[in-house]
Amino acid sequence: MISIEIPDDVAAQLRLPPKSLELQLKRELAIHLVREGICTPAQGARLAQMPRLAFERLLGERRIPLTGAMQDIKRELEAIDSL
Repeated sequence: MISIEIPDDVAAQLRLPPKSLELQLKRELAIHLVREGICTPAQGARLAQMPRLAFERLLGERRIPLTGAMQDIKRELEAIDSL
């Protein structure tokens, strides 16, 4: 596991509820990584600690296309077929 430290003064100035700050920052990071093509929607959902469909809905709300989603689905179907 990797930890990232956010200075207290920066965290205090973020417009996020203090109780959900860590989870919200994980979600924002996941959204950014998917948008930049650095990770897949499935990986983003894990990082965001959300069910995949809920995360993909969030990506849709942010108007982030699911370019890798079809490849992920094909891979998952192939994995199921091989069982």
